[in-house]
Amino acid sequence: MKKNNDNPKKGPSKVFIRIIIYFASAVAIFYIVALGMLLYEKNLDKITASKTFQKVYSNLPAGDSEGNLPGASSTYLIGFDYSAYELMSTVVTAKIRYDKKIETTFSYPLSNGEFREVTKIFDMEDEQYNNIKNKVDLKKLYNLDPKEAKFEDVMDGGYSWLIIYGENDEALKNVGGFCPGNEYFREVRRTIFDNLPEEFKQAYKDYDDMYQFCQDLGSRCKYGVFLSEKVDVKDYDVLVVDAQNYTKEEITELEKKNRYVLSYINIGSLENFRPYYSEYEDLTLKEYENWEEEKWVDVTSKRWQEFILDELARDISDKGVDGFFVDNCDVYYQYQNKKTLEGVATIMKGLVDTGKPVIMNGGDTFLEAYCEKMGKWDDVITGINQETVISRIYWDTGEFGLNDDEEKEYFTEYAQKYSDKGAYIFLLEYVTDDEIAEKVKEYCEEKNFTYYISNSLELN
Repeated sequence: MKKNNDNPKKGPSKVFIRIIIYFASAVAIFYIVALGMLLYEKNLDKITASKTFQKVYSNLPAGDSEGNLPGASSTYLIGFDYSAYELMSTVVTAKIRYDKKIETTFSYPLSNGEFREVTKIFDMEDEQYNNIKNKVDLKKLYNLDPKEAKFEDVMDGGYSWLIIYGENDEALKNVGGFCPGNEYFREVRRTIFDNLPEEFKQAYKDYDDMYQFCQDLGSRCKYGVFLSEKVDVKDYDVLVVDAQNYTKEEITELEKKNRYVLSYINIGSLENFRPYYSEYEDLTLKEYENWEEEKWVDVTSKRWQEFILDELARDISDKGVDGFFVDNCDVYYQYQNKKTLEGVATIMKGLVDTGKPVIMNGGDTFLEAYCEKMGKWDDVITGINQETVISRIYWDTGEFGLNDDEEKEYFTEYAQKYSDKGAYIFLLEYVTDDEIAEKVKEYCEEKNFTYYISNSLELN
């Protein structure tokens, strides 16, 4: 029979429709299962903590008047996150201890991608501690469930938490996180933040500054060293000046125009133009070759060590600089004995303990000896500024040239060794030749080292 071409086209067959339905159902089931697994994983800690609570505390009374939690830590009252709460600021976890101290661990990034952890302890005043202790009810916090809170008692908690610790000082439960926060939870956090010691807050600020400083280093970092006179420059990522020549207000202005400002500090020699020269002249040793205004100084002297750490470094720091550029650790090269090594180490450790970046200019003989005989490199420095790796100074004529192969090999191996360990490497090269300048640039870009090329030994 001849087909009638006037008939309308037939729709999809029933079999085809069923296939589509089955496929859509399978996809829906897949996504439901995946979502369920994700939610389970996200709530696993909460589920585990809940089971732990039910197992350990199910037969306990609802709570006592002191808010004690049986099985809780006898060391730590409460833990909390702390941050500047600004874009890109770091977050640390701090613990309030029953002995009226705050304990926290700062993790400093190293150049090799690893981290250096430093635990610090801060004293609390009785009133600060008691205000927090009287507000914290561990049982109430442990049982806190934002979902069950009345609407009028709930606030947006954001990304914040309180930490309850177990009898072995392990984290037993985190309260908070990305969820609405019960008003009592917020009250506890406000009480904690209102009663933190200033020393703790300043230490965090220094740590956050150090963290950001380390993240910004590398061959693309614009670096400048100007020591002979006052400068008014801008757009440097790391700028080194002698803060003793500047007022606090002038340092503030430099920091507005440049990202980080470090100050020169001379720990191993004494210049005759310093205002404290006459007071410490009796500690000077032999003349400093090629620098007529300077003499090496006795770093084994307790008086000199206390002056550097308790007076000079503090005065420089109070001007608001971001870190220290430390010169003349090479005094150990001149006097290679145990007491000199210990003297330089004492000063360098003290500077590192300020929490600010400590960049050591030169000092390779000291650092190698310290690491061999006394400790780890990061006890005493954050980074190394090495002069004349690629370039060379002809002291008899005052001209610059290309370093010889033997010395270049020594310093490139030295720089690479400590870069691999995690130290930040800076090069300060004295160059007037474009070809040598290009060699410096190529080397530093290959190694991701920060560098500055000066055409003047006076660094003016």
